[in-house]
Amino acid sequence: MLIRFRPFFLFVIVLLVSGLGQALAAELVPNGDFEDVKNGKDLRKDSKGLDWYESRHDTDAGRDLLKLSKKNIKGNKTKKAVIIGSPEWNTYLSYRLAEPQKLAVSASYDILVKEILPEHNRSGFMFLGRVKDKKGGPNSTGKERFVFLGFENSTEPGKINLFAREGSNKWADRTLVAENLDLNTWYTIKVEANIPEGYYAVTIDGVVDAFELESFYSKGRTPNKISHISFASWNDGPGTFYVDNISVKDQ
Repeated sequence: MLIRFRPFFLFVIVLLVSGLGQALAAELVPNGDFEDVKNGKDLRKDSKGLDWYESRHDTDAGRDLLKLSKKNIKGNKTKKAVIIGSPEWNTYLSYRLAEPQKLAVSASYDILVKEILPEHNRSGFMFLGRVKDKKGGPNSTGKERFVFLGFENSTEPGKINLFAREGSNKWADRTLVAENLDLNTWYTIKVEANIPEGYYAVTIDGVVDAFELESFYSKGRTPNKISHISFASWNDGPGTFYVDNISVKDQ
């Protein structure tokens, strides 16, 4: 377990002073439990409103790797999304937030990683960010990503690490947030993002408290708003994982 502390966010003070901290947070992903999703086809379809969809469009084969699961997965008997990892295709599960945010957001999600293919040793990505280049959907390029989290295989068999990419660092400079988590185990991950200041904190229930990170940025600029949440497996970062109970709230 790794815990790193830095001076905590200035926006907490700002919110309290302004009185915004007393307001009720609004849910920006109203169907984060997938119970209203009919099937995989419905999950992949973009209805241009408040719904989940496959956003990368890396051929029909890539899109079809996003599925709706109704199976009992390690005690989770409800509907959930699953992305099947492939070394050929990129697959994204995305949600267009009810309203883009420029100050602060909190997000949480349940994730179970089944497998990370060893060649590239990275997958199970989660992004909070935006659409910028309009070529590959939201969070498909570095300049669109504010929160950049992913998993890698640990040195111990059956174990994985949660990592973040901060600033504009290279893959070799990943920041380890939590080590030796278990494959095939559900974890609840929470993120508190301060958009103007370019920081966020990650909590894993029962494992890590308030691990603070610098936002990802490309060419010296971090995204100035968050409009989408995405989960992904890449052709150069393939892995199979389930996600459920996703929430994003304004602050």
